[in-house]
This record gives sequence, C-alpha cells and structure tokens, in this order.
Amino acid sequence: MNLTLTGRHFEITPYLKAHLDEKVKKLDHFNSHIIEGEIVLLKEGIKDVAEGKIHLSHTVITAKGEGKDMYIAVNDVIDKLVAQLHRQQGKFQTRKRHNNAAPE
Repeated sequence: MNLTLTGRHFEITPYLKAHLDEKVKKLDHFNSHIIEGEIVLLKEGIKDVAEGKIHLSHTVITAKGEGKDMYIAVNDVIDKLVAQLHRQQGKFQTRKRHNNAAPE
C-alpha cells in the first residue's frame, strides 16, 4: 500500500511518524483491497486534526479525527478507518452469500 503522509502548519517529528507507522499496521489486514492511502495532519487553532483517505478498488473511505494532542487524533482517525473497512468487508461477504443462493 502506498501511504502519503502530509503535515500542514507544523513539522512531523520522527516519533510521530513512528507512532503513525505502528498504527497503520492495523490496516495491513485489508492490504489486498487497499490501493493507496493518504493521511494529512494539521493544526486548527488549539486542536490537532488528522484526516485519512483510503482508496479501494471502487470506493474511497474518509475519516477525520480530532484531539488535544496529535497522537490522540492519529489514534482516532485510524480507529475510524478500521471500523469503516470492517463494514466494507462485511458488505462484500454478504453480497457473495446472497449471490450464491440460487432459487430452485
């Protein structure tokens, strides 16, 4: 998976990048479906915001996480992306089950 990491209005520290790489490992379970991903970290006033976008074959999943600290925002956005990927994977499985059951 190609992952693009961007920081707006601040510089991404090596510790933050390492934390983000550790959290992105949760997405490796869905690696066969993910084409590319983008994560944007930015400061909006006093709060820190992390925005994530994942491109699947026919779908784009987006999420936004906020927090007092950038680490909290990263955790929030990754958890939201994982939840949406689980939901998307469930849709694929239920469609396959319904298509295989042919009426007699």
